[in-house]
Amino acid sequence: MAMPGQLFDDTEQRARRTWANPSWWFLFVVLPWTIGAIFCVHEWIVDRRVASREQTTQGIITVHEPSNHNRYGYVFSVNGKAFTGWESPRIDKLEIGKQVVVYYDPLNPSKNALTEFRELGMENLGPLPLVLFGIGAVAWYIKTRRRKLKVAQVTRPLQ
Repeated sequence: MAMPGQLFDDTEQRARRTWANPSWWFLFVVLPWTIGAIFCVHEWIVDRRVASREQTTQGIITVHEPSNHNRYGYVFSVNGKAFTGWESPRIDKLEIGKQVVVYYDPLNPSKNALTEFRELGMENLGPLPLVLFGIGAVAWYIKTRRRKLKVAQVTRPLQ
């Protein structure tokens, strides 16, 4: 029967061995980052496509929700049909009743914004360098630790 202190020592030694020789399975730790990076690139591509065909029209701010990311609701019409949208202000101070320029996709006017789609696409790429750096750092750490272990096993004298 193992003593409580010995059980702790065995667990600690197992954890040290695991971190001394990390498995490539540890890359699953960065799986959410990878999914996030793919999502950022996808949204950038979508916004870039819309930017090539976007059109503008006039809209009016109708609602302000300060408690919900300080977002503003607006209404506009395309070919006599009314559409709505929401956006948090980036530059201009918005207020209810103010006329604004609305950028929309002519193929789907429900995809709209108060900011140009080219700019929205670039904002989607914002976190990408940090995410890619994190993924690369984890892979580099695993590779370095595994190389050190391999070198230590080769240079260790036989007993």
